[in-house]
Amino acid sequence: MPHSHGQGASIADYSIIEAGFVTVDLNLRRRLLHSAVDTAVLTEVFLRVRLADGTVGWAETRGNGAYATKHDTTDIVAALMAIPDLPWSNPGELADRLAGSCPPAAMLVDVAWRDAVARSSGVPLWSTLTSTPPPVAIPTHTMIVFGTVAEAEEHTSAAVAAGYPRLKIRIGGDPGLDRRRVEAARNVAGDNVTLVVDANGGWDVPTAIGSLRWLTDLGVAWFEQPVAGLDGLAAVRSASPIPVWADESVRDAASVRAAATLGAIDGVHLKLEKTGTVAALTEAVDTARRHELEIGLGQMDCGRLGCATTVQLAAGLGIGIAELWGCANVTDDRASGIELADGAIPVPIAPGLGVDVELSAADLNALGRSGDTSTI
Repeated sequence: MPHSHGQGASIADYSIIEAGFVTVDLNLRRRLLHSAVDTAVLTEVFLRVRLADGTVGWAETRGNGAYATKHDTTDIVAALMAIPDLPWSNPGELADRLAGSCPPAAMLVDVAWRDAVARSSGVPLWSTLTSTPPPVAIPTHTMIVFGTVAEAEEHTSAAVAAGYPRLKIRIGGDPGLDRRRVEAARNVAGDNVTLVVDANGGWDVPTAIGSLRWLTDLGVAWFEQPVAGLDGLAAVRSASPIPVWADESVRDAASVRAAATLGAIDGVHLKLEKTGTVAALTEAVDTARRHELEIGLGQMDCGRLGCATTVQLAAGLGIGIAELWGCANVTDDRASGIELADGAIPVPIAPGLGVDVELSAADLNALGRSGDTSTI
């Protein structure tokens, strides 16, 4: 792990001697609805670890997001329960191994460990990734989900009033309805708010290409994942005056390189849930930069613990475009300490991830104890 581990500490002090997990359903104010999902609940997996020096770290990942991560709650829990007995003397290496089979489980181990190490060192997590001071806050867009034209107007009006500088409109359904929804959002938002659209691979190539003119006329800044597959993205990009971004088609450095080499994209939307580890995410970011691609850092919709992770990584990796809105849609979160204000989340200066988790060790299922599933 880069940078200081705290005065007088040895790497042995950062082995994990205790770990436990729990799954929690977080209810949403508004349904999450687009071409790949329709849910009113986020199923989140929380992991708590304790280091040899007694410091605790936490992480959160989405369990009902297999449409993007390819792994559901059952997969994640099974991967965690298959980890060898404690202590975990090299958590970074353990996370690397997990990333090959279940990236969301790897994310939990890597982030919880990094949170604990940063807390033990008394520094925010972002400072373990860079010596460059981050901005005071990371701006985010909010989401305009599938729905009626009236709902698009209502949600856009609320987003503009809340100070969001950028709106992402989910499209990829009926192109006529989608056009009217984007038009309504533009009329309500005016010209000072950036609009982007995301089809989540929901259209075929002819439909996506046929929509380029009106998307251009409405001043859309980029078109995210218009179709599935790199060949389809390349076909759309060859006809598009709008930058084309990939999300579902890129997972790691290798897939970013493949998309860039094919000339399929102008930008990438990266997620730690798909790369699995911070090191793999950093490699994907570096690859995108070498190919002169635009970069956005996203996340599966989640609570404040997950959002804090993305804020810390955006600050630590110098990424100015981030997707952080999801926690504002949660009604019953299990963490506190970060809040959206004027369309941005302040970069925490407190140690670790900078949030407080409202779960206790007694809430958790133990890990790494030869099949013992008692709580810790």
